[in-house]
Amino acid sequence: MRSKPSGDNDVNINAIAKAANVSPATVSRVLNGTVKVSVAREKAVRKAIAKFNYTPNASARHLAGGRSGLIALLMEESNEEFFYNPFWSQVVQGFSTTISSAGALPLLLVRPRSGTENSVFSTLLKGKIDALAVLSWHASTTNIAKNLDLKIPTIVVGDFGKSINSSHVDVDNVKGGVLATEHLIASGCKNILTLTGDLKLQSGRDRLEGYKKALTRAGYKVSDEMILQGDYTSLTARELTVEALKKKIKFDGIFAANDLSAISAIEVLQENGFNIPKEIKIVGFDDSPIASSSSPSITTIRQPIRELGAEVALSLLAILDGEEVADKLLDVELIVRESTTAK
Repeated sequence: MRSKPSGDNDVNINAIAKAANVSPATVSRVLNGTVKVSVAREKAVRKAIAKFNYTPNASARHLAGGRSGLIALLMEESNEEFFYNPFWSQVVQGFSTTISSAGALPLLLVRPRSGTENSVFSTLLKGKIDALAVLSWHASTTNIAKNLDLKIPTIVVGDFGKSINSSHVDVDNVKGGVLATEHLIASGCKNILTLTGDLKLQSGRDRLEGYKKALTRAGYKVSDEMILQGDYTSLTARELTVEALKKKIKFDGIFAANDLSAISAIEVLQENGFNIPKEIKIVGFDDSPIASSSSPSITTIRQPIRELGAEVALSLLAILDGEEVADKLLDVELIVRESTTAK
């Protein structure tokens, strides 16, 4: 009798991994296409997929293992930040695409900063999720450990091992703060202001730490007057920039903790007659689409936004497949544009 390729009812991602002699997480990477794998491994996975005529199917894969198939991404953000900052759409896209490609179902929960934690945790428990990713959590993550089943695999973005016993994924925000500030110094800035992110978040604290490190290395004084505490929103960045001008704080450079804040600062300065970048140079963070489309275009720190979401998802999938997962720190780079370089 001639054998024929099996459909998804007979084959799951673990069988594909075994046939290709790779890990299930590698199969997920190939299916998703967001994170690169070696040519040899991808070829082996594609060959196994073709052999078994495999198509990911959430119900077939997860119900067989007694799982719900739901993998949740939990965030705590304001409506302005989530809906108007393009950073989040890219993170969510990287996460959801990777989860879906692996045959699971992504579940997005966004809790307003004014919401109650108990209601969120209650929803998660009722949903019988298989795994959880926590991103942009402004409160202490110890509450997550207290209110959720410890058997649920959890990945926290940021806050490496400090408040919850879980794996962590993040970008190198300290390095980003250093690169941004060093670029302003190299561009001739002597008095550098920073509009911080939310200092309740690890990313905000790390970017501020990078700013301080760069100033100290260059022999510059770190002044409290030059550190304006923001929260990543354009409204707060605008208010802080207006206040700095009213106080007549002397500055010729700004490191803004994200691109939204950088744009707001530029708008205020231009409204007050300042030339960017001849009089004041500005560096943002994220390299979100608005950084290249604004006028002037924004010099910024590029972080791998989609990859961040994908790596969080891949770590959760690997844990569910029985693998040990190490903490991951993704690299950043400086992208120079018009806000620091005169035409």
